Amino acid sequence: MHVIGVDAWAPRPGVVLQWLVRSDAEPVPSTVPPSFNQSAHLADVDDGSTWLAASFDVPGPLDTDALERSLERLVARHGSLRTGFVRSDSGPSRVNYPQGALTLRRRPDIAVPSVPEAHRVVRGALDAACAPFSAPAYTFLAIDRPDVSTVVCGFDHAHVDAYSLAVVIDDVRRGYLGEPETAPDPGDFVDYCAAESAGTPIDLEDDRLRTWVDFLHAGAGAPPQFPLDLGVPHGRTDRCAVRVDTLLTAPEADAAETGCRADGASLYAGVLAAMAHAVRDLGGGATVPLLFPLHTRRSAAWRSSVGWFVTNAPLEVVTESDLRATIRSAGSAVRRAVALGEVPIARVVEAAGGLRRPRKDVFMVSYVDYRSAPGHDLLRSIDAHHISNVTVSDDAQFWISRTADGLALRSRFPDNPTARTTIEAFVAAVTDHLALVAQPCEAALRFAVDTRTAADAPVTVP
Repeated sequence: MHVIGVDAWAPRPGVVLQWLVRSDAEPVPSTVPPSFNQSAHLADVDDGSTWLAASFDVPGPLDTDALERSLERLVARHGSLRTGFVRSDSGPSRVNYPQGALTLRRRPDIAVPSVPEAHRVVRGALDAACAPFSAPAYTFLAIDRPDVSTVVCGFDHAHVDAYSLAVVIDDVRRGYLGEPETAPDPGDFVDYCAAESAGTPIDLEDDRLRTWVDFLHAGAGAPPQFPLDLGVPHGRTDRCAVRVDTLLTAPEADAAETGCRADGASLYAGVLAAMAHAVRDLGGGATVPLLFPLHTRRSAAWRSSVGWFVTNAPLEVVTESDLRATIRSAGSAVRRAVALGEVPIARVVEAAGGLRRPRKDVFMVSYVDYRSAPGHDLLRSIDAHHISNVTVSDDAQFWISRTADGLALRSRFPDNPTARTTIEAFVAAVTDHLALVAQPCEAALRFAVDTRTAADAPVTVP
């Protein structure tokens, strides 16, 4: 899976087809409120749609009938795609569309003779159709060509998370080619939101909640901010820039993971350790607080479902005397953070007495291993892409993606000279430190031998 910003996406020319999704019946107000993520997202949409899109190739000219059947099946299969959101005096609220009420409406085809024109037409369609309060906020497109055609499925973020894009690709591709479905029937994301809303209360004396509150109070009631200068004062946003860098090749990522496991940590903890050392190298201090997004797909039904199954946990990475020591401490910090992710964010904000937001964005470092996603073994051969819209930014955010090609880093940051210089230096330093992690060490070699010779050898996971 190639994880990129839309500015870097360069689709080949062809004939662009688009399907809007519209209802033959009025939506029904839902008693299930938007999830915490959805509410926060929908309350902050003045700067354009934060949409996510999945694209992949199919052989030959497009079979439009087969694609339409597959897209209709996708909408019928996933509850998240049969909901929408409307504005009200009390904030955004959910509406549901009856089963079978949503139908595809094909728009006039557009011939695009060049890569820039294909990019302009498809991006314009995504911007218009994925507006958060559209009904509903997603659309389907394809670029028809004689040799290889491309399918594009775009959604406002309220409908999907990053992992959902892999689910969408697998579902649509299987339906298009007439392959049998191998994943279990997906759970309905609206049911997940209902369970979140009715969740078990967390006592104020719960150690997990107290840790969360202490973390926010250490930042004067605000989420963490990237500790290096990005040239943006509070209250200002710049157009955001996106860059994607290869951190490690596939063999290097395997070697780095072996080394991290030998130190009792995950590869994610190893990347965080490299980031912490990069920050210290560049004058940002020895402790890096950040938010750690983690998925909540804890049942088989959720793993094959489309929705926004993500929460956050607080995490501090402390730079130790050397990189391997930092990896060990980061591994422990990540394990502690996983437990904190079980505390509902709404309860955290309430217990903290509110959340101060000096910046629009929140400094966070995400990690997705697409090798565990549905259809992961085909993602490279079908040229699968995770494409994100480019809007505005006032802080840095990072997405680490592990694929069959290795480890990549997508960086999102304000597009100004100071930020570009800072992120350039930061990514270079992270890459240098990770190269050291990928080098064999005595502990890593011993760990590799142990795991080859004993199937039940203990392995510490994050």
